[in-house]
Amino acid sequence: MIGSTAPLGLEDTRMPVRPLGRFRSLSSSKVAPLPIATRIRAWRHGFSGWSWLSLDLDHNDWRAYLPDVASKAAQKIDGPVARSVLRNKVLFEAVVGRHVRVPRIYAAIERGRMTPLADGFDVRDPAELVAWCRDHGGVVIKPVDAAEGREVVSLEVVDGEVRLDKRTVTDEAAARKVASSDGCIVTEMIRQGSFGHAIFADAVNTLRVVTMTDVDSGEPFVAVAIHRFGTAKSAPTDNVSRGGLRSGVDLETGELTFASASWTHQRGVGFATHHTHPDSGTRITGTRVPRWDEVKATLEGLVRRYPMLIYVGWDVVVTDDDLVIIEGNHSPNLATQMYRPYLGDPRIARFFRHHGVA
Repeated sequence: MIGSTAPLGLEDTRMPVRPLGRFRSLSSSKVAPLPIATRIRAWRHGFSGWSWLSLDLDHNDWRAYLPDVASKAAQKIDGPVARSVLRNKVLFEAVVGRHVRVPRIYAAIERGRMTPLADGFDVRDPAELVAWCRDHGGVVIKPVDAAEGREVVSLEVVDGEVRLDKRTVTDEAAARKVASSDGCIVTEMIRQGSFGHAIFADAVNTLRVVTMTDVDSGEPFVAVAIHRFGTAKSAPTDNVSRGGLRSGVDLETGELTFASASWTHQRGVGFATHHTHPDSGTRITGTRVPRWDEVKATLEGLVRRYPMLIYVGWDVVVTDDDLVIIEGNHSPNLATQMYRPYLGDPRIARFFRHHGVA
């Protein structure tokens, strides 16, 4: 865990909580493996047990971190138009895709019917889509407004074999899966560069870069960044909620820290840290994200163009010759604080106080 933060001399930052709901969580089978006294302490200060563990708040000053109960207020930092652009992938492509590369949306699947959305793409039947992949490689099918990789499916043809989420299936099984994907879009399959491929090849490994707008200067800045890596458990996505790992990114150099995730907790030991990828064995700690300065400049440039995007978690893929902005997320997950305590940075603390969050 990143080193301890000295006491900040802050006002009491405890947020209002719902005692009954939080008390129920203490007895849930999904609670973090903490002593009951520590869980109650975490609850009093507005943190879940898992956040208490991942932020190592037995040793770090809890006042340096934005608590989980602040998430609801943080969701209102971006206004309704900005939230619509960030939530809806079709709208995101139409707005943000005018200025940077985003995954091309080929079609929508709604109520059992496929509707082409891209010029030159005239596939209207699930079986035709499978055949199309034989000539064009593959696609990703995802809900139009889902997050955290939920219900995302990859469909590709490799060496003549049809694969769903990297598993070989028949053409008919693939077509049935496509037909059942209601409320989804069919998008371009992004191929990651050699950097991500070398660390874990069976998922598209993405950066999560959080941008904020400075309340004094009005200029956007990168507040924190992590790099996620898929595992055999999470493939074909890199989402931590599905078993992936996250590593911190040094904002100046692009250098990666160790990788970890809440699911790697070992009872009585803390979180297992990985300096190499547990499946591929490739080194993570100390490696540098390619084109890191370009990543920062691109995202800050987007926010200058669209100043309504005040607080965004961007998902970025670095290819060998380009950057692809997969999506933007309003009110990004606070777990990124394990690499940079939000309230320990005066500029970030001012940002949240200005917006009525901390």
